[in-house]
Amino acid sequence: MRALILVLALAACSPAATTETPATTAEAPNTTAQALAEMPSWADARAAGVDFRAIGQEPGWIVDIYTADRIVALLDYGQTRLEFPGPNPTNPREGSTRYESQANGHTLSITYNRAPCQDAMSGEAYPATVELIIDGRTLNGCGRSV
Repeated sequence: MRALILVLALAACSPAATTETPATTAEAPNTTAQALAEMPSWADARAAGVDFRAIGQEPGWIVDIYTADRIVALLDYGQTRLEFPGPNPTNPREGSTRYESQANGHTLSITYNRAPCQDAMSGEAYPATVELIIDGRTLNGCGRSV
């Protein structure tokens, strides 16, 4: 929860959202605050269908992996929202889970490993380390099942 509050605080200080077309047919959020509001809170994520949430800093990002059908990535302090079809996970090695997906010219690979992780901004402990590769850009963070 502290990490989400931190992301919200950072979002309030960030510039206005870009007009980049998201990887779905939905319209891009008008502001960072609107984009963050579309993501369920930690408390509501399970009920919304989220199975795993990953977060990272510099720039701030959140990725929700839904149990049924999609992956939603909120990047660059909420300025960019991309949605991908939810593929079946692979297990490249013991204790590791990877999802790879593509939509509308964007590519995503997210791998999480069972290894302790500490959020760089809040200091909150998580049970998984996360590597997110989005359109060739690598971001690192932490995550957990919700």
